[in-house]
Amino acid sequence: MKKIEIKDIVNIIHRLGRTYQDTETGILYFNWTCSGLELIFRGTCLIASLYAQSGVEAEREVVSGNMEERTIWPWVSVFLDEEEVPYRRFEISKAKDTQLIFQSETEETHRIRIVKITENLKGGLGIDHFFVDGEILPRINRPGRRKIEFIGDSITCGFGNETKEKDRLFYSAEENGWLSHAAIAARMLNMDWDMICVSGICLGKRDVIPLPYAMNELYFYTDRILEDRLEKNVYREWDFTSNASDYVVLNLGTNDATGIIGAVDPEQEERKFHGEYYGFLKMLREYNGPDTRIICALGSMDYYLYHHIVEVVTEYRNDTGDGRITCFRYPKIDFMDPLGACAHPHVITHEKMAKALVEYIKMLEGNTV
Repeated sequence: MKKIEIKDIVNIIHRLGRTYQDTETGILYFNWTCSGLELIFRGTCLIASLYAQSGVEAEREVVSGNMEERTIWPWVSVFLDEEEVPYRRFEISKAKDTQLIFQSETEETHRIRIVKITENLKGGLGIDHFFVDGEILPRINRPGRRKIEFIGDSITCGFGNETKEKDRLFYSAEENGWLSHAAIAARMLNMDWDMICVSGICLGKRDVIPLPYAMNELYFYTDRILEDRLEKNVYREWDFTSNASDYVVLNLGTNDATGIIGAVDPEQEERKFHGEYYGFLKMLREYNGPDTRIICALGSMDYYLYHHIVEVVTEYRNDTGDGRITCFRYPKIDFMDPLGACAHPHVITHEKMAKALVEYIKMLEGNTV
């Protein structure tokens, strides 16, 4: 088998989502949900050399009731050609690992997608090189393909969407971003997509939410979470011009509501949220340009701040004349449907959310999608 460094083929593969190539090591990191890479492979065997960064989760010990820590690792799905069911799915459970990506007895040619299906803050993932029996061919260009970007929290990540045990805490094996409403909707719309999402995140910092980041501290960088892990001194800004989105779907406010309700002065925190949301909209428009449609959404777990979001969007539209920013309310979880971990949406609910969003986008485009 021959060894192919990722840095030597980075120009002939297709990156999925926001990826980050370390200029010092050459490792290509794909940490965000559903980020990864796509390549054309011809041969009999493809093996990847992967670098992983673990995360830590709290767990209540059954007998003592004490909170204990456990290590969690990222999960990956591999897809062949146009298939939506993974050819392989595996966990990276150590810092440096090799994984079989594809194997056959006879030479075959396939479009292979390697996709991280767990979220960024719960563990990182990068690729250094491949071992191949065969060759990696230049990617096939797909001119004119549209893109949709999703900004969100655990709901967008697909937190616990593959379990029906609503009282479970976070387990990597039960979070599948590929089966989140965002990824499902993007595939239904035949669009490429990015997912910038972190479980527990708020739009702005909330004193009672002990997360190290707020979305208004992350969104405009390629991967600030990774750069903090790697102890970089300068954050790399995301290239919005080269990665223009036709749609941006913003689904934040669920965790902000928790922070507001638990605050000493909830009314003051609501006013703060109003200002932060307005400022974030302003920056979304500035970075994404005038043509991107921005959908300010909420759901499907909590709608406490939805009327505030509508007020902010109305105010922003009146101030700017920007008619390409609208509001959308995801359908609430059906009480007849199963619940995922921590009462999050199960895959069944994600499918309903995706269909509702697709219908809304069809309406915006005059049923021409």
